[in-house]
Amino acid sequence: MPVRALSLSASIGKSKISALRKTFIGEIICPEDSAYDAARIIASFNPFTDRHPQIIARCADERDIVRAIQFSGEHALEVAVRAGGFDVLGASTCDGMVIDLSRLKQIVVNHQTATARVQAGVRSAELSSAAEVHGLAAALGCHPSIGVTGLTLSGGLGWLAGKCGASCDNVICANVVTADGKVLEASANKNSDLFWAIKGGGGNFGIISQLELRLHPIDLVFGGVAAYRGDFAAFLRFYRDFMKEAPDELTVEINIRQLGKPTLLVTACWSGNLAEAERVLRPLREFGPPVADAMRVVSLSHLIDRPGPDFGCRLFGEGTTPPPAANSQGAPWHDYWRGGSLEQLSDEAAAQIASAVSDAPQAWSIGLGHYIHGRVSQISRLESSLPRKAGQLTYFFDVGWRDPTFAEAATGWVNKSHSAMQPYSSSATYINYLSSTNLTDVRASYGENYGALAALKRKYDSNNFFHLNRNIVPA
Repeated sequence: MPVRALSLSASIGKSKISALRKTFIGEIICPEDSAYDAARIIASFNPFTDRHPQIIARCADERDIVRAIQFSGEHALEVAVRAGGFDVLGASTCDGMVIDLSRLKQIVVNHQTATARVQAGVRSAELSSAAEVHGLAAALGCHPSIGVTGLTLSGGLGWLAGKCGASCDNVICANVVTADGKVLEASANKNSDLFWAIKGGGGNFGIISQLELRLHPIDLVFGGVAAYRGDFAAFLRFYRDFMKEAPDELTVEINIRQLGKPTLLVTACWSGNLAEAERVLRPLREFGPPVADAMRVVSLSHLIDRPGPDFGCRLFGEGTTPPPAANSQGAPWHDYWRGGSLEQLSDEAAAQIASAVSDAPQAWSIGLGHYIHGRVSQISRLESSLPRKAGQLTYFFDVGWRDPTFAEAATGWVNKSHSAMQPYSSSATYINYLSSTNLTDVRASYGENYGALAALKRKYDSNNFFHLNRNIVPA
């Protein structure tokens, strides 16, 4: 049986919860409710983020957000804000109140202005599908399940970063609910300092209830997945040199995992002239050569769809399937993930990443990518609070499991592998990959922008109400 939080009747009182429910349009979920155990789970659910909120406030509109903030303040409840729930630190849950924005799903696309108004609970795949109908695309991350708002607040590096910039670079305006319950519009013309802060400063300054984003006239791209086996370190060195000459329209992400045997998967996205795709990607597609190649012309929203059976047969052999991950009947899925940034991919760093494969447990994954080039590297610090440096890239180590006896080996491998990368890592980590809440690490990651952000934190959240994040301490 899962450990539950204390009944609210013992802490806040049933009458106050009843009064909150009467003023709340959405849903108030408490530990004694049947929906509680499912509602408290987040995507990064692991032994270190297994929290039991006293209240989950599943908001239906902006007024619910304001009421949840007011109630938590009245009862001194720590607050976590959840949109997609994919934060690698599990910062979207706590033992106080979780303000859950997952029901806020409205998307309004204006094809004439090439913009979209997006509520806080929208996920990347949902926005991509809505924009695609009009032959448009949003500059989002690489994974379709990630929440648009959380991704954007701390950057948003993805398939179109080189051509269109990061997600945060494409924000036109936002509605921000502050710690004192005010709803502010943040744009270049209104509360421009807050607008600058939320474009990279994470969830430090308030709850974003709605974003307006710039869209781009991109429909079809050339790309997909190719698989390689053999000398991973050699491929990583090739990847480094290949990306140094990459056009702005090209993004290439790497994932190494167990597919029958350790396999390096390369996912490429060419958003330029389709007639140039074969020439641009030829060196990548011929290196090795790959054991399987599923690159083709495809709509951007389907770029990372699972390749067809022919691709799988080449990896596993006819009639075979991938080996199952560690499993335990009825147990919840766990995922433990740590990441960082590299100023450059040195030979030593490439060798270290490759060496981590040798003792990896079941259901492991290593990622490398988000190479900073093109448009995303050209945005000045006056336009956005997200630090970015040409040539920088990210990495991560990840393990998933169900069997609780597997937790120690899983987390141990991730921690050991992440630690071994520190001699090669940048102190300035991409915010969405920053796997630490240490103030020194946060300061280093924001660099010369930290002082201005701390001053704005004092202005908009002087009591540090929103602190479950990569926290910027009020100056």
